[in-house]
Amino acid sequence: MVIGPSVLKSGAMSTELVLRHGDGRVRVTFQHAPVWERGVEPGSCPPQGLKLFRTVVSKEKLRAITEDTEGTIQGPPTAEEEKSNPPQPGNPKFFRPVPPFFWHAKWSGTSWTWGPQTGDRGWAIQEMDEVDSWHGRPAGDATGTWSLRLPGGILIQCPRVIVGGNAGICRLAWMPEDEGMPGSANDGGTAKLLRVEASVSALEPIISDDDENMMVGFYPPSLGSLRADIMEKVGELEGQSLEDRERASEGYVWDEEESESVSPMKEMTEEEKKKQIDELERQIKKDPRNALDF
Repeated sequence: MVIGPSVLKSGAMSTELVLRHGDGRVRVTFQHAPVWERGVEPGSCPPQGLKLFRTVVSKEKLRAITEDTEGTIQGPPTAEEEKSNPPQPGNPKFFRPVPPFFWHAKWSGTSWTWGPQTGDRGWAIQEMDEVDSWHGRPAGDATGTWSLRLPGGILIQCPRVIVGGNAGICRLAWMPEDEGMPGSANDGGTAKLLRVEASVSALEPIISDDDENMMVGFYPPSLGSLRADIMEKVGELEGQSLEDRERASEGYVWDEEESESVSPMKEMTEEEKKKQIDELERQIKKDPRNALDF
């Protein structure tokens, strides 16, 4: 689900993304504020962009652990609570480590999209291709993307600056459940992956009807498109080792042909090592502060 983009009283733009699984959900709010180019006095002209200045991530649950005298659920989710009362299968576990290479797998499920021209559409995805697997690229697909990966299998991405004429993509991916461990309550369960992404446009000028060279204001920010995915793991990626998956999770691409062309580092002889040590000692003796450089 997406709420916004909307303009706050402060003049900032707010975009909220929400994903729900079982009795829990994750909400992420991105707020972009007016900004001007360097050297331009703020307020001397219309804003030239909207810059990200605040991101709020909320983890929420409905499970009843402690109640007051009226039976109302008290308190937010905590690591201590999940340790003493593990969530039942089908409910998220917010406080757990998720290795980055867990994102790289074969995912299958359903997708739902919305656009102002196409309307609502839905289809099944047998296997997600590499281009569409943005959850495995934590740094994002475009320059100027701000991203953050949090414990509990949460990944968020959004543009650092939104300018007129260019749509910004806000994304939230969440792995609420891992594969069930043998002998556990979730034995045989599959890992889940939820994703939502929204295309946001802002600072579209309103041109005067009397003078086409005069701007009289901005149109309200608008939602250009929306996509939501519900996936589950159906297998491992073929032909990729654990090391390859870990490298890919950090956005590192290794070219085997290039690696073969790189010559190995030449080892120093004993005489060269002795000369280097003598030179270091000479520099330190000359000025003890040189020891800070080595």
